[in-house]
Amino acid sequence: MTIPQLRGLLFLTLTTLVQLPSSAAELRTWTTSDGKFETQAELVEANDSAVTLKKADRNVITLSISKLSKPDRDYVLSWLIERKQSETLRPGIVPDVLGEQVDLLSMIDPANDTQAGKWERDANALVSSRSSRARILIPHSVSGSYQLRLVAQRQMDTGSLNIGLAVGSRHQALAIFDYGRSKRSGLAWIDEKNEPANSTFYRKPVFTTGRDSEIICTVHHSHLRVTCDGKTIFEWTGDPSRLTLHPNFKIPSDRLFIETVLGSYRISQLQYLPIRESELRQYKPRGKPSPADSVALIEHPLGHGSGFLAAPNLLVTNHHVIENAPADDLKIFFPEESDFVHVHGVLFEDVDRDLAILSLETRRTPLAVAYDGYVPQGESVQLRGNPAIGGGVTLRNAVVKGTLRSMVRVDGFDFLQVDASIDSGSSGGPILNELDQVVGVIAMKATDEGEKLIHEGLARLDDSFKNKSRQQTQDGIAFGIPAQDLAKALDSVRAMTAKEAGRRAQLHESRVVFKRLAALAGIRLLEANVNVPEAMRQQAARVTATRAADDLVELIPAEPARLLRSALQSKGTQEIIALLQQNMDKHLNTIRSSPHLSQSSIRDFNALSQRIEAIERFAQRPGENYLRFSTTMMRFQREVTRLMTEIKEEL
Repeated sequence: MTIPQLRGLLFLTLTTLVQLPSSAAELRTWTTSDGKFETQAELVEANDSAVTLKKADRNVITLSISKLSKPDRDYVLSWLIERKQSETLRPGIVPDVLGEQVDLLSMIDPANDTQAGKWERDANALVSSRSSRARILIPHSVSGSYQLRLVAQRQMDTGSLNIGLAVGSRHQALAIFDYGRSKRSGLAWIDEKNEPANSTFYRKPVFTTGRDSEIICTVHHSHLRVTCDGKTIFEWTGDPSRLTLHPNFKIPSDRLFIETVLGSYRISQLQYLPIRESELRQYKPRGKPSPADSVALIEHPLGHGSGFLAAPNLLVTNHHVIENAPADDLKIFFPEESDFVHVHGVLFEDVDRDLAILSLETRRTPLAVAYDGYVPQGESVQLRGNPAIGGGVTLRNAVVKGTLRSMVRVDGFDFLQVDASIDSGSSGGPILNELDQVVGVIAMKATDEGEKLIHEGLARLDDSFKNKSRQQTQDGIAFGIPAQDLAKALDSVRAMTAKEAGRRAQLHESRVVFKRLAALAGIRLLEANVNVPEAMRQQAARVTATRAADDLVELIPAEPARLLRSALQSKGTQEIIALLQQNMDKHLNTIRSSPHLSQSSIRDFNALSQRIEAIERFAQRPGENYLRFSTTMMRFQREVTRLMTEIKEEL
């Protein structure tokens, strides 16, 4: 067996033993400050006053922290800090801390505040009359970051609602909803371009006639996001000096306003909430969104791929690009930067959709996302990524032109089909329309197996099955995850609490550790089989000839076993094993202290790592008795299978 074949076997072990979305347990010596008590145990729980310890015999004891030796108290303190950090990990956009709500609706006097057309009171609501333009100024000064919330109802099937927003201390923007016959929405004016010509263009109707809808405009110094009934309609990030109002508007720079065009709207709620604290206050992006600036190369020891910023500090990629790497192993390289950016955590994983979202910290400007997901057939698109072209060469931020062919549906999921030639390594990069909006995420390169592999084999395309996919390539066809699915994923990340973000990040780390343990278990069981002496093979031949083989392990024949043993001992294989074992103690310690896993799952992780060590020792000395060997191997296989099944149920 050649080294490439063995690599394929190891990755096959990794992906077939574990169909998912460390050393032994750390027994340390605990002593009391007076030296009268000492025990070997692992720490399973702690608070400010006591620790819970589990000894090797599985007996659990509780000790007061005040009675522990100083080294033990320091160890517990570090353990508690690590757990606290895992609970408070935050997404790239943290939940805003809102100040006291101001009821703007009660402040408005239509007689004094109307600038154009006609507005009037209807009970506790504000209603515009149908006219070419009805505008009312809100008599309240705003500054800094804030949220504007309003509940609006369209009274007839025609007409748009516009909201004037103050941005920073000197700039203004106009949010437009359902304008014209096409009912388009977006932000005007950006770089003196209105919504059909800038990256906030949204093509689907927002309002339903006769039904209330809640609009929330979140405004920071350099970032705007507008939602309707919890769904993002458009988002913009950039230098606020690029925002202007049309010269016909004569509005003070610190004031908000509402207007309707060729229609009537009923405003039943209107509130202003200052944002007292947010990481976005310090967020100062570099210029306007640019694919050349915001598409990144993702590298880790087991592979590489592409990704892109789709919101401040949130990087999008394919799930298969990062699924086998803990956050510490992921290195994000942006153009024109030699140093990599660290990943804080993996906050979103969708195996079926092959989509992942990572949290990091960068001042680069995210790309705009086409939240309506609309891409007309035949539209020109641009694909960006970091393809591998062979010989260890990777092209950075390569651009490929293409044309949208159609939408295909596979196993209940829609994929964009694009006429474009791409190479492996581009997975996770953006598909962009002519406005440089993200309309899709590159998912795979078409092969003869093509659509079947979209759902069940994406991870193999970029790495282990690279050569195979090149042989089978149908030139000029690529697939992408539609922007609508990306938009839903981004909104779900924004809605996360800090605790939920920490739980998601910890689950990713736990899955990676589990997969690595599963691969190591398969390797060690294989080692035990190929290491048996020739005398045992002769015994096996005699025994299997006279009794049922249900409780016997089938031995690999001598010559294949010799080749496998040589391959397992080679430098290349040992490097792979070292990668699987890298930082295992650290990862297992994090799992042991995680507040997001059950105690039974933590125990199973510890037990699985112990079994793998036991199998490794057994593989070095498998003995000479075939029946005893079979009994031991069958026991190991049952225990490993049981533990893996139990862990998978929680992960």
